Amino acid sequence: MPELPDVETFKRTLARQALGKKIARVVVDDPRILGKLSARGFSRRLSGKKLVTARRYGKHLLAKIEGDGWLTLHFGMTGGLQFYKASAAAPPFTCVRLDFQSGDHLAYTNKRMIGRVGWVEDADDFIASEELGPDALDRRFTFAAFKKVLAGNRRDLKSVLMDQQLIAGIGNIYSDEILFQARLNPRTRVDALDSSRLRRLYHTIRSVLKTAVARRAGSEQFIERMPRGALLPMRRKAGTCPRCGKALKIMTIGGRTSYYCAQCQR
Repeated sequence: MPELPDVETFKRTLARQALGKKIARVVVDDPRILGKLSARGFSRRLSGKKLVTARRYGKHLLAKIEGDGWLTLHFGMTGGLQFYKASAAAPPFTCVRLDFQSGDHLAYTNKRMIGRVGWVEDADDFIASEELGPDALDRRFTFAAFKKVLAGNRRDLKSVLMDQQLIAGIGNIYSDEILFQARLNPRTRVDALDSSRLRRLYHTIRSVLKTAVARRAGSEQFIERMPRGALLPMRRKAGTCPRCGKALKIMTIGGRTSYYCAQCQR
């Protein structure tokens, strides 16, 4: 599932390749991805316009449309965003495609159709309607704000990190990496952390996500771009701990598979 680092890469691709280009045509290959929004109405709102600003919040990507409204993109389990030149073929599983006047294309792809593309009037109202917590890399998300978000919480760390209503952007993959780097067991309860370990967790969240973004590492693709000692390349059956070499343990928490080292994450 695309997480904050993936979506940040998509945002930068959109900003670099699509902003300021006039949209000549909108092609909706699979209208199911639009939910209740009609393909005709969606196309009408974007055709002849330009995308002027790109914004990411958690796992959501938004682009301001010239004159009116925002394009919204959520990538679900298998979604992606690809820019390609006029002579190339559309990528597999393309659901929505923007054809620019220049001849280039921007394709939203989604194999399993768990995700959505939409239009909203206001980005801040949309974020509020999604009931999202603070973005994990927002500058305003300080340690004090982090403590406030977790105050009184008695759930396990893995579930809390994945809860988008508490902290937006972290999913199943990067919660494992964060907890591994912080040397915390996924089942440890939030209220069991002392101030020192809570601060370590906060700074690890920031450092892991910033490193992944800087290296353009994703949650499933390009995980080899993570630095030496990262869990992600070893996060698999029969994987071993990159720190101590012991076999990784697997547990299910909240219906999601978690990988951890029982030696390093007591």
